[in-house]
Amino acid sequence: MRRRWVSVGLVLWLVLVWALLWGSADLAVLLAGLVVALAVVLLFPLPTRSLTLVRPLRLLALAGYVLRDLATSSVRISWEALRYGPAARAAVVAVPVLADRDHLVVAAANLISLTPDSFVLQIDRERGVFYVYLLGVDSAERLDRDRAGALVLQVRVAGALGSRTEAQEAAARARALAGAEREKT
Repeated sequence: MRRRWVSVGLVLWLVLVWALLWGSADLAVLLAGLVVALAVVLLFPLPTRSLTLVRPLRLLALAGYVLRDLATSSVRISWEALRYGPAARAAVVAVPVLADRDHLVVAAANLISLTPDSFVLQIDRERGVFYVYLLGVDSAERLDRDRAGALVLQVRVAGALGSRTEAQEAAARARALAGAEREKT
């Protein structure tokens, strides 16, 4: 039989939430919360986590990259709205997912969606693709530039939040994709 470990912090958190939901800190409520918390933790165990690294300097570089991207895309979308109004062009593009870990995929998807000119419509894990809605696409070059920007962002996310191996794999995949794109032209 496999031995299960109980996270004391998680149990205490669940008991606190239980007490807040009941609006009381009576002994009976706390004991009932403890029983429910233990049942939840034992019956529905969380998957084991490997240590998630955060590299502060790379995270700072990622934040700077995202802020710059926010500023430039805001200006670009404002110009598109003033110039074309409701006739502004848009496209949906498939962007390869470079990472395998959920937290890296979700972080990249959220950062892509944070900018005003793009939004991740779907993450297809089976095919390893983000489907990204892009606003202000006026040429194939613009589409390729936005796709390349999404790849660069994923590499930066993997570098800031992933292991060294994950960062290297993401960078290698991005280089391979860039090389394949160059061969097409």
